[in-house]
Amino acid sequence: MTTPKTISADMAFSDLDWQSAIIEAVFMEAGYSTVEPPVLQPAEVFFNLSGEDIRSRMYVFTDPGGDEICLRPDLTIPTCRYYLETAETAGQVAKLSYSGVAFRYQSPSSGKPAEFLQTGIEHIGQRNKEKADADALQLIVEACRRAGLTDYKITIGDVGLFFSLIDALNIPEAWRARLGHSIWHAGEFDQLLKRYASRDYNGSTGSALLNALSELDESEARAAIADVMSLAQISAVGERSIEEITERLLAQASDARAEPLSPKIVKLLNEFLKVAGKPRAAAQKIRSLAKSAGVKMDKTLDRFEKRLDLIEAAGIPLSKLTFDADFGRNLEYYTGFVFELTVPRLGANAQIAGGGRYDTLLKQLGAEKDVPAVGAMIRTERLLQAVGDSV
Repeated sequence: MTTPKTISADMAFSDLDWQSAIIEAVFMEAGYSTVEPPVLQPAEVFFNLSGEDIRSRMYVFTDPGGDEICLRPDLTIPTCRYYLETAETAGQVAKLSYSGVAFRYQSPSSGKPAEFLQTGIEHIGQRNKEKADADALQLIVEACRRAGLTDYKITIGDVGLFFSLIDALNIPEAWRARLGHSIWHAGEFDQLLKRYASRDYNGSTGSALLNALSELDESEARAAIADVMSLAQISAVGERSIEEITERLLAQASDARAEPLSPKIVKLLNEFLKVAGKPRAAAQKIRSLAKSAGVKMDKTLDRFEKRLDLIEAAGIPLSKLTFDADFGRNLEYYTGFVFELTVPRLGANAQIAGGGRYDTLLKQLGAEKDVPAVGAMIRTERLLQAVGDSV
């Protein structure tokens, strides 16, 4: 087992490779094996699974074979793809670490590099999710600490709390699914919430066709749509097939039949997303909101508090953590616990490290079933800057 070198202030941290070696040694001590996923990746995977911020800044090109390829914009998805290609069975426990270059376009005025280094971990297949979450946070904090970082802030969130909340609400299933998907896009979420709460939304301002369809059951509505399409001699609209047009009209008709969201539900969702502060106080606030609304999400909150206990037991004082219910809405594959370490004095480069839980990503990449997983990365160049500025 490799023992990291002792770090002293007079070293000035000019050697990025040396710092990376220290971090990798911390990961090795924790039982992680180093992997090197390919730089070139299929672009479609990132288009489907990454947040809008990443999608809009990818370097994409078509290779001579006609396939759309990208330079990897992060290393989580490439590492998960490597796992699926090499694991004997999907779900097999694996602790993988990596250190490599990622690429994202930056505007010339941003002062940020388009090519940057990430060193990180992916813990896949561990069923004790709260323990794995706490271990991932502790390991990232320890790696940054051994590299010399002493002044930082930790923000945590849990998008699983939001999903638990909307699952407990008495709202149409289609609305629940759309609200769940739009949580990754703040503006879209706000518009949907306003739309579903509108008294004019349930058909009174819709088309005559939608109003008529809303009075029929599904089989009758399908037959009516087929008749309209046939009479109008419609075969397709743009790139949409007849089946896609039919499903869209059925969804709109179903929406028109539904009662608008109550002011109570709208208020609950808005108040939940505003919860922020010390983690235990935030948990009590969410319990209070749920109880007042008659919503049961005790099991999810119990798991949240169990994770806090494990984080504290791992040696991280909860006084260093700030909870934000709105945090974690930038990457669409996160499903639960999320966190980041920041050094605010670095301004635009404040985020030093971050990560979270992504229990559905492996299945979306081709596994037969969901596989529990949590991962995190360190932006080593920013860490070097943070440590160097502090000495």
